[in-house]
Amino acid sequence: MQAEETGVYLVVERDNDKDDLPKRFRMCTSEISGEDSVLPDLQGFTELKASASGQYSQRQLQTMKKSIGDVPIILVDLRQENHGFVNGMAVNWFGLHNGANKGMSNEEVLSKEQQLLDDLRVQPSITFDQVKGKSVDIGGPVHEPKLIMSEAQLAEQEGVGYKRFFVTDHHRPSDAEVDRYVEWVKTLPKDVWLHFHCRGGVGRASSFFCMYDMLRNADTVDFETITQRQVLIGGRDFQRMDPSETYKYGAALERLAFMNSFYTYCSEHIGNQFDKSWSQWLEDTNS
Repeated sequence: MQAEETGVYLVVERDNDKDDLPKRFRMCTSEISGEDSVLPDLQGFTELKASASGQYSQRQLQTMKKSIGDVPIILVDLRQENHGFVNGMAVNWFGLHNGANKGMSNEEVLSKEQQLLDDLRVQPSITFDQVKGKSVDIGGPVHEPKLIMSEAQLAEQEGVGYKRFFVTDHHRPSDAEVDRYVEWVKTLPKDVWLHFHCRGGVGRASSFFCMYDMLRNADTVDFETITQRQVLIGGRDFQRMDPSETYKYGAALERLAFMNSFYTYCSEHIGNQFDKSWSQWLEDTNS
């Protein structure tokens, strides 16, 4: 039975057997080619010092660090769903549409994730479920010795920074998470490199990559250009939606509307260092 239909399944998302780059890895310095050799305005883009991808294994993270270079890196984890690492393999508790934690607070998600990882630590062996299109078959259970880590622990071990924003898969971020994100970006040193990731490296990773571009460049670059240059390096085209995917379509419309509004917020407040929060701007705009 598929996880999209019932239950929550523990799956391996990425084996730890290869030194390749994670799925959909892309950087602001990636080569961009436009149709008929017409390139979008790249003003401020390569200066972002940012990249994005899907979930990575420990070895893929190590490969990614080499590709990015010798700069301070912060992993920006955008997953609300519980996940972690078993012997370097990326694992996930996969529920209906990958939304097992939908509606939970950040604190509830962290508490649940800690308990799930602790449970794995005391099990003599771990058997993983198979979900078509969502899991990797590693050929059998994992026995002792086994090393269980959260992503924050993996980041510490690999010598990189870590920041998490909790976003339900296929959805726009909540206003509270947007406020957290804006305030956090305001504190970042200029030399830091941000790597955004979600499960597949598409919706959430592209959203936050674009939002970062907007926070830095919305006063000089228009909305269409910011979203286009994300698409051209391998990110989400927010205009592409499939009405037949009923559980995604409404959320995709909401995400596009949010991205447009967030661009307007950024273009109006980038000059005054975002002294008004996103939530306050929304309240003022809608009053």
